[in-house]
Amino acid sequence: MIWGYILCGLAACCALIYAIITYRRKTHLAYVTGNMFLAACMVNLTYMARIWARTYFMASLTTSVYFVCLDFLVLCIFYYIIEFTESRIVKPRFKRAVILTICILGLNDAAILMVNVFHEINLRYQYHESSAYAIKYMFEAGPSFSLHLAFVYALVAVTFFILIRKTLIVPNIYRARYVNTLLALSVIGLLTIFYMAGILELPLDVSVPVYGLVCPLVCRNTFDYTSKGMLNTTRKMVLEYMGMPMILFDYEGYLADTNRDMRELFPMLEDQENLISMMDFLQLGEFRDLQSVETDQTFVWENPGSVGARAYHCVFSCLKDKKGRNIGHLLIMKNQETERDMLTRLYSKNSFYGEMDKLLAKGVYPVTVVVCNANGIGLVNDVYGWKKGNELLRKAADLLRKNLPPGAILARLADGDMAVALTEMEQEYAFRAFENIKEQYGKANDTGINTDIEYGIAVIRDGEKSVDDAIREAVESMRTKKLMNQSSQKSSLLDSLTQTLTESDYETEEHVERTREMAIRLGKALHLTDGDLGKLALLAVLHDIGKIAIPHSILLKPGKLTDAEWEIMKTHTEKGYRIASASKELKPIGEYILHHHERWDGGGYPGGLAGDEIPLLSRIITVVDSHDVMVHDRPYHKAMSREAAEAELRRCSGTQFDPNLVEVFLEVLKEEAS
Repeated sequence: MIWGYILCGLAACCALIYAIITYRRKTHLAYVTGNMFLAACMVNLTYMARIWARTYFMASLTTSVYFVCLDFLVLCIFYYIIEFTESRIVKPRFKRAVILTICILGLNDAAILMVNVFHEINLRYQYHESSAYAIKYMFEAGPSFSLHLAFVYALVAVTFFILIRKTLIVPNIYRARYVNTLLALSVIGLLTIFYMAGILELPLDVSVPVYGLVCPLVCRNTFDYTSKGMLNTTRKMVLEYMGMPMILFDYEGYLADTNRDMRELFPMLEDQENLISMMDFLQLGEFRDLQSVETDQTFVWENPGSVGARAYHCVFSCLKDKKGRNIGHLLIMKNQETERDMLTRLYSKNSFYGEMDKLLAKGVYPVTVVVCNANGIGLVNDVYGWKKGNELLRKAADLLRKNLPPGAILARLADGDMAVALTEMEQEYAFRAFENIKEQYGKANDTGINTDIEYGIAVIRDGEKSVDDAIREAVESMRTKKLMNQSSQKSSLLDSLTQTLTESDYETEEHVERTREMAIRLGKALHLTDGDLGKLALLAVLHDIGKIAIPHSILLKPGKLTDAEWEIMKTHTEKGYRIASASKELKPIGEYILHHHERWDGGGYPGGLAGDEIPLLSRIITVVDSHDVMVHDRPYHKAMSREAAEAELRRCSGTQFDPNLVEVFLEVLKEEAS
């Protein structure tokens, strides 16, 4: 029976080779599959030994070893099917216990079979010289052999049940790989049954080499499976649900495929019998900005019809094969008006700019642009996870929709920033609306972490200011405010500088806070922009920051400074300017720090500027800071009365202070007192 040795030898080699190939994948399923292939190799080798046996003892030994290897193979097939189908019949927490129990039963069965070699408690053998089978020593099963068969049949039955159940519950497009496995096992099972029943009058159990020869097919079905039907179905589904109109033309320029979004936009595409050419379609759709069908292009298409959006961003592609030959043309259209951020459902950045361009083209002014950001989201993500952080971002977006007028354009920009455009609304309306939104957002925060919304405002009053300019101005204003906000990570820089300043000078936190609040009130009375108000608040806190570089012996000297000491003291404005200029966050207020000791009459320092040459914010701080020093105690003087301080402001008006600012400031003080 030389051909039997050859067939089993080839099957054993095939199984061993694919076991090695599979092990190299180094995944859990690969190890399980590799063990199954290795078991198939062992079954074929032991079956060859069983054919070769020429003595009673060798027949008994090889038959027992063969049945042990067969047990091992059935166990491996059972475990492979569980992992391959990801079966939930065995719950994950019990899977290890079930596998261990079955392995123990298998080892017990193997032990009984090996004892049989010496005591023949399961099998006896009868020599058949004239047998047509390759095996001359045929076994005769004893009563206890039924336990072995029951174990094997039970495992095979459960294996088939798991595989059939998986085949029935998966979608049709994924069913083929499980059907293939089921067919392979069924063929092996039927061959075994037919051989044992004598239906197949062959000298060899042909199911044995089949175990090894099917290993390449099992490996491919497990790891490299691709179903052409599945891929075609999935690709078609992707095209149908991609959310953008798409149309494909073949190499001859005729319609090859399209999706439902394109068919809704152009209903004549529903008629599949009408062979539409690419040129007819482009002419019908009035794609005037498409320059040529020979090159890839992007362009904007203004929809002349009543169905669909008004504007689409179009990508036209010339499809080529590896040799550069034309194989078709593809047109994908993206709705600019409905492009939205997936998390917040606000407009995307591109959609926002598109809507703004259309709005400004109508000449509708003023347009107030607000950029806002939720502070503290990073910390929420770290403590509670991204799900909670995303929930707060969605809450912020919901509050914008709820509290702003229906005509507001809402969008999400980069880095979590959200943009709002309010048509024919002034800055004061945006102030009130966003302060209300901030309050509601704070009440809705249940994390225990200090988070709130910070915002910046810019107003477009004419065509001189672009959308980019407005966004940039609003973002700068928002970032400046973030320095003052305790829930923002940026505020740590300001905290460090103000702490150093209060430790170095007579400045107190109360003085800094009073100066900031009064400066903001004066700024609002002067109708400053939101950006300037943010800078003014920061300037009120840090205008004397240069004093941290002045020696304490001069800064804290109780008596009058000498001329030399005074010259050193005056350098604090330039030192403050250099400190601010070294920081990206503080650079916008550097110039105002430099000139906050200039005088209206030109007698100040360091530049000797006079009148309107002095930056407005520097003039405001000079008035507000001087007044607060007058009305509060200092180590070197007693506080003045309110009346005396106001008289002093009037006396120095036109010399030290801007006379117009003094008048407005006195009105602000009068309102405060009433």
